[in-house]
Parts: sequence; C-alpha cells; structure tokens
Amino acid sequence: MNLKVTPTQLKKIFEHTHQVLRLYYNKDKWTVIYPSITQLAERFVQCYRQQPNTFHAHLHIFAKEQGYTTNLVVNQAILVTAICESLRFNKELTETLVISAIADQICTSNETNKLAAGQSLSEQAERLVINRHALAVKMLNKGNVPTGQVQRILARLEKYSTAVTGVNPTPLYDNPSIIVAIAMRIAKAITPRRKIKTFSINQAIKSLYLSCYNEFAQNALSDLAQQLVNYPAGLSVSYKGEDCLVLAKQNNVNFFALLIDNQARQIIKTSQPLHGKYKTRIINDPILLYKIWFNELLPQVEKKQENNLIQLDTISKLGNTKYPDFKQIEKALTHFEHLETALRSASKQYNRQGQKAGSIRHSLTMVGLDTAALLCQRVLLETMITNIAHPFASDIACKYSHITKVINLLISKKHAEKFEFYLCPFTAFIYFLMQQHPEKLMRFIHLEQDEFSSKPISIAQLFGLKECQNDSLESYVKSYFSESFSHKALLNTETKTKSQLSNVDKEFLAIKFLTISTLFNVHIETSWQKQITENVLHLFDWKDTTEFELALLELSPQCVIE
Repeated sequence: MNLKVTPTQLKKIFEHTHQVLRLYYNKDKWTVIYPSITQLAERFVQCYRQQPNTFHAHLHIFAKEQGYTTNLVVNQAILVTAICESLRFNKELTETLVISAIADQICTSNETNKLAAGQSLSEQAERLVINRHALAVKMLNKGNVPTGQVQRILARLEKYSTAVTGVNPTPLYDNPSIIVAIAMRIAKAITPRRKIKTFSINQAIKSLYLSCYNEFAQNALSDLAQQLVNYPAGLSVSYKGEDCLVLAKQNNVNFFALLIDNQARQIIKTSQPLHGKYKTRIINDPILLYKIWFNELLPQVEKKQENNLIQLDTISKLGNTKYPDFKQIEKALTHFEHLETALRSASKQYNRQGQKAGSIRHSLTMVGLDTAALLCQRVLLETMITNIAHPFASDIACKYSHITKVINLLISKKHAEKFEFYLCPFTAFIYFLMQQHPEKLMRFIHLEQDEFSSKPISIAQLFGLKECQNDSLESYVKSYFSESFSHKALLNTETKTKSQLSNVDKEFLAIKFLTISTLFNVHIETSWQKQITENVLHLFDWKDTTEFELALLELSPQCVIE
C-alpha cells in the first residue's frame, strides 16, 4: 500500500540521498549501503508517481542546502524514473534502474564535490573517480547482494555513457544501461558546476538526441521530452511582468508560483498560455523546495491503474474447466471485443483454405472444442504480454516467435493439431516471467554448463534468469491452469528431475532444448537432455537434430545478433 507523500517525506528524500552518499566513507556501514539505496529508490518511485510535477521542477532547482553530488544524484534518479514512467515500466523494474543511478556516485561523493567546485584531485582520488563503478560492483558483491541488473548496469555504465554518442556508432544492446547512461549525461549537464556551462534540460535532451545513434536511446529521449511536456513544472515564465515558476497544468488552466528573490510568495491560477524557458535556479526557500507542491489549490495527479484481473479471471475460467463448451467459452470472452479480430486471424491456420473466420463462434468451431479454450487463452495472454512495457520487449517478442517456429516445425510432419497444446503453456510462462520478474529479464541467456545435472533446462534461462521461482510458478499454474494437462507438463520440466519426467513432459523439454540450442547455437552439456530431444524428434518423424536444424534454417528463423 502506497502512503500519501508529504512535504516532510519529500525533504527526507534529499536528506537520505545525502546520508546514503556518506555511507561509503564509514566501512562499518558498508553492509547497509544496498538496503539503504533500495529503500531510497522505492521512495523516489513512490513520490514521483504521486508528484511528477514536483520532481520535474526539481530538475531546474539546485537545493543550496545540499551539496553538488546530492543534487546530481537526485537529478539522475528523477530522470531515470521519468524515463521509465514515460515508457510505462512497472514499479519493480523502475526501482532497479533508480538503484543503479544512485549507486553511480556511491563511492565518490567527496571527490565529485571537489571536482564540481573546480578543485584538483590527488592521483589516487582520480583513479577512484574513474573506477567508481567497478568499486561499487565489488562492494555490492561483498554485501551478498543478489547478482543481477544493478551490477550489470554499473559494470558497463561508463562505457555506455560515452558510447551512446560519438562520431562512430557503437552497437549497444543493454537497454536498461542505456536509460541510466542518458539520465547520467543529462543530469551532469543540468546540475550547476563552477566554471562549467550549465545546460537547460531541453538543450541537454536536444543535444544528446542529435548526437545519438541508438534507436532505443532516441525513443527514450523523445518519450522523456513528452513526459516533461505533460508535467511542465519548473518552466520559468513571466506573468504581468513578474517572475514566475510553473507549478502544474490542468487542461487549459496553469498554476504559477510568483517568485521574489527566488522565494515563493503566491500561487497564481491563470489561463495564460505557457511561454517560457527552462533555467536552473539556486534555491534555499523551503516553501519552494518542499511545501508549495502540496498546496490544496494545485490539481492532484490521477494515475490510471492497469488492471489485468478481468483477463486473468477469464483465463482462469478457461483453464480451470475440465469440459468446456462453445457457449461457455463465448460467455467468458464477452468482455473482450478486441479479441474477435485476433481470434479470427489466429484460427486461419486451422482452415484448409487459410481463410479468416467470420465470428468468434466460427473461429471456435473451425478450431474444434478440444483446442478452442487453449487458443483463446493464448490469444488473450499474447495481448497481455504486448501491453507489458519492458526494455527488452522486442527481444522477448523475437524469442517467443522462435518458440512458435520450433513448435510449428516440430509438428509439421505429425500431430499438427497439437499446436495450441504446446504453445499455450509457453505463452503463459512468458507472461508469468514478465509479470513476476521484469527486473531480472535479460537479453542474454543464462546457461549453466553442468553435464551431470539431473535438472532440465528452464524456460527462464532463455530470458536471462537462472530458474523460475518454483513456489510462485506452481501457484500460478494451479490458479489459472489447474485442468490443463499441457501446462502441468511444462511445469514438471521446471520443477522435477529427469527420472520424474513423463513422456509428455519430455516433449516440452525437447521444445525448450531445440529453442535454446538453435536460437543461440550453444551446446548444452547434459547428454540425457539431448538424447530425450532425439527421441522426441523421432516421435514426430524427424531423423535427428541435424535434419530439424537445417529445416528450421530454411524457414529463416529470427536471428539474434549479440
């Protein structure tokens, strides 16, 4: 449950940022660094979602009572959160990236303050600044922090920060690292330093966009710019000759703070169009820094909550019914008018002439009762997956497409009617991973080479995880697919060992084996899994894996270039 943000909590964010940045200089406190950063990141995301105008304004405010590094890190955290919000990332994923942004300066607060003041550093201090990310990773690893996104982002942050622009385009594949890198670049440009030009945020975004070759970075910058337009607080404007700062905008009504000597004196409500410029102000006024943003005259931000409960309830009705009929399936789909087109298109492969169905009932009868519920589940889950924003969304889509091709080819000679039987469980498991572990999904696969392991490869490994959380995965299958034989079979390949697998379980294991080995051209060491795959291929009238791989290559499967 989110607590309502107050001026006191807003002030504490600045204070706690300063305190976290001091922990490195006390070795006794090293063990609490990660928990402290995690808690701080949660507060940033929670406060931003309730008060985006407040945080956007702080991008143009230098809090005089805090040092340069504190203001810099606050700006980095705000920018990362704003980008993630504009891209519709969920809370957990956003918090992970904010943790990385805060950790950027966790080892060099004093040194960065000196550099900002124009002071020279010792040779040792210069090395510390250059190697701060490697040291931060080392500290996190010593603190038994789970290995994952944060360490990976920090390990490549300096490289990405430099490579995101430049004369020669450099391929950059880790999109979360790109987000933190561009936030770091913008924050450094807009946070005032002695003897160095301070850019306005629109200048910084424009300059970075024009010198950037990475498509994801350009899209993120465009979305950030739109987010700042949606919540334009911090824009400096003139109202009847007086200096004002935009506090909020609601439809055609704007709310200004009248400033005298950089202190807020009055709130002005006006329909005057917004014409102004962004500039950084050095502020020591607690009202403007913290209090004015919670004035009852200002409009509250209304956030639309995405709710998948109706879809999940429908999936549950389809997956927890032992003997569904067409009427029951149609009734379950009444809330989803948009599914009719998707179902009509999906059912084409079941029509000998490849024609679309004319209605939902026609779609279901073309497919057949045994397959209809699975088809509806798959189409509904695919829609839900598409609606989940993620930095690796295109990569996830490519991997899912490859799974589909592997299944299609596997059953092309025999048992073609079992397409939904095999594909729907994979769709469900991918949705589970995106919903439950979005911050852990990676572009690269996680493949542990242990030739003596009795545990089957996991679908999670295809998406960079070591394994699924078995308890939550079992609960998920039980809640929504309790009567689905195929979902239980795929679950067994995640939770059981080789001696416990049934023949159907082995078919799903073979699909996972073929997907990973063909998509990434890797050799999976466990010989028993390869033997099971060979046996399953024989069941579907394939000679061996070589014949299957050549046939798959002829289909021009999605190529993943690392």
